[in-house]
Amino acid sequence: MLNGNLMIDVNTEQIRRAQTGDAQVISALYERYYQGIYRYLYYRVGDRQIAEDLTSEVFLRMLRFIAGFHPPASMFQSWLFQIARNLAIDHYRKTSGREHLPLEERMAAANVDLDRTVEHNLTSESLRQALDRLTEDQRDVILMRFVAEMPLAQVARALHKSEDAVKGLQRRALLALRRILTEWEISYG
Repeated sequence: MLNGNLMIDVNTEQIRRAQTGDAQVISALYERYYQGIYRYLYYRVGDRQIAEDLTSEVFLRMLRFIAGFHPPASMFQSWLFQIARNLAIDHYRKTSGREHLPLEERMAAANVDLDRTVEHNLTSESLRQALDRLTEDQRDVILMRFVAEMPLAQVARALHKSEDAVKGLQRRALLALRRILTEWEISYG
């Protein structure tokens, strides 16, 4: 049961209760996953208002389609991120002619240690700009693993890939980010 506390893991009973419209469980699901979904979408679209709108749409779709959710409860977070990913892709399709923001003239932080974890070293905008230079799959892996803090197995499920494929994507993405940051440091240092 929930007892007013945020859930760490979703169980089958909570999914069943959400499917019957239990407002307390639905609220707890929203509270549990809102921040991770929002951060993922923000880094994907680069605009706070659009990320908020898309995040709201994720949870509207969750409400609309939860009755048809029948995988194990452990896949619930992956399911939400699949919805978020599809919405981000749809957003880009609708706005494919949009102009991209210019790169910052200078990186924000001095003495950046490129070997540290990405999320500890960059400002949100710098990270978003660096992520824009990755492939879509690499960007999704980095966002889900380090921004949304999803376990490897859940990222693999959300992206319909094997865990080994996700590990490879993560490694290539981190190497690419290191290269990008090194270029920026040389160009703007």
